Amino acid sequence: MAEKNYYHESLNRVLRYIDEHLADNLQLHDLARISHFSPFHFQRIFKALVTENPYEYILRKRLEKAIFLLKHRPGIKVTAVAYDCGFPSPENFSRQFKQRFGFTATTFKKDKTLQKSKIYQEQHSDSFYLAYEKSRKIPSEIFTVEISEEPAIPIAFIRAIFGVDGSGLVERYHELMAWWIAQGMTLNQARRFGMSVDDPEVTPSQKYRYDFAIANPEGYEVDGKIEQGIIPAGQYVSVYCQGDIHHVAQAWDFLYKSWLPESDYAPRHFPAIEAFLKGPEEIGWDQFDMRCSVPIQKL
Repeated sequence: MAEKNYYHESLNRVLRYIDEHLADNLQLHDLARISHFSPFHFQRIFKALVTENPYEYILRKRLEKAIFLLKHRPGIKVTAVAYDCGFPSPENFSRQFKQRFGFTATTFKKDKTLQKSKIYQEQHSDSFYLAYEKSRKIPSEIFTVEISEEPAIPIAFIRAIFGVDGSGLVERYHELMAWWIAQGMTLNQARRFGMSVDDPEVTPSQKYRYDFAIANPEGYEVDGKIEQGIIPAGQYVSVYCQGDIHHVAQAWDFLYKSWLPESDYAPRHFPAIEAFLKGPEEIGWDQFDMRCSVPIQKL
């Protein structure tokens, strides 16, 4: 078990570093040093556990950050996006962006219709992304918006990959709950969160990362797949959501496609947060009772 935890802890250090330094010149030997593996072994371990090699992973994360900035920072220049996302030149960024998405960053920045379209490639008929499309064909409920100033929340969290139908989340969730119980706590004492690290309009579900978290103000020790983190303080816009996955999709659609574009706010570059008021132990995996929140800042 200790050896298994060592691999996950090493990889988690690298993934955190990449997320925090996308704008920097990320070199393989530096990432290997952070992992405490040799460059030769690091590449193979990374590919085995992440299913992408380091170059593929970093490129995807940079392009997805670029999409975020182009969608939510209307005044930003494409050249600035290129450098903010770690590309060596605007030309390199333009080439990589068009190769990935099939159109230029400039076209995407100007075309609001394109920004609202699906720019990922999803083939499986059971993909959870299709819930977003189905949700747009049924009457939407009216959401009440709340803007609040929230304190920082220390958390323990586990990384999960959604998978085609969401089944990839269940095992990781139970691992996190087992860790919590091992600290002498009960599920009733767990303040649970989910964080959509990736954008479901961009990232294919087989790579879509969703973190489960528990508020951990006591600072219980973590290891292996469980990591320490923090939900940052600041302003959040939130709506309450109750129902199936289609209601969840409508809540996020409302925030990102209706409320934010008409507001004086832009999302901060931190994951959207789902605060579970009831967990799957109470209502199952096909129903949800939660607050959907987006970290925001004034334009």
